[in-house]
Amino acid sequence: MEDIFVVQRCTKIIIHGRRAGDSQQDPAEAQSWFRIRDTRTGGFIGDGYDKEYDAENECQRLNAASAPSVARRPCA
Repeated sequence: MEDIFVVQRCTKIIIHGRRAGDSQQDPAEAQSWFRIRDTRTGGFIGDGYDKEYDAENECQRLNAASAPSVARRPCA
């Protein structure tokens, strides 16, 4: 069975401001953040995560909670 919730990497651009009189502007920094995407709806869950490890752990928890339960056989 495929996972319902998956981690998506997103680019976060940090732009440094420039003060009056400065002739040079620092270059923008490209960083990543991670969010959890619901493959059924295409929507996103939560506010996002700075670390991929945290997003992966939450995905595993959500996928385990949404997995269909295996019916138990009655003991004979």
